[in-house]
Amino acid sequence: MSLLKSVCFCGVSLVLSATGPERGMGSLDYRVKVRLQGDTHLIETRFALIPTPVAATTNRVKKARMGAWRLEAQQPKDASFSQAMVLAKVERMLYFSGPTERVLRQNLVVRFGEKACRIWTATIPPGVHAYAYLAEVMPGLLALSYFSGSFATGDIASLEIQLEGFRLESTAAPAEDGTMLLRTLQRLSAAPTAGSGEAAIQVVP
Repeated sequence: MSLLKSVCFCGVSLVLSATGPERGMGSLDYRVKVRLQGDTHLIETRFALIPTPVAATTNRVKKARMGAWRLEAQQPKDASFSQAMVLAKVERMLYFSGPTERVLRQNLVVRFGEKACRIWTATIPPGVHAYAYLAEVMPGLLALSYFSGSFATGDIASLEIQLEGFRLESTAAPAEDGTMLLRTLQRLSAAPTAGSGEAAIQVVP
């Protein structure tokens, strides 16, 4: 079983909706394009990343400061694919956290509506054919802005994720698993890239 297939439904919180997502603390709206290995058909869909509140705690000494997220999506009426399957793969490549030592601030600003956001880049480990840009959507809070990657083995041949717009409340907080993108990239770099059998199918986003 591939790395992705073994974890794709673990920890995924998503809701398929026939209407727009409930905004709550705000949302980040994404477009996704996925092509599976051996398939010429490109799967395209949209979803929203919804930040969820910081967990309440009775610890008076050390209060929790990290929130979480959930994914909400509209299943296209004529879809021939499983939206849950697609978003389970996509979630491994998301980022919603503060800066770390593996992201670099760039002298570049991108505008989302009236909001101008400083752009950062994620450091891509050797052997991983991908690039990832992060937008500073709030002071000290970065979110995935654009990801593109191609993969020679595994069930995904190519993946593109693009932030189309966002609206966030001032109470939005970094997600506890917000650096999932960086951990996934590191696992891809460490996974075998040659051979056969199980080793050959481990390089999966």
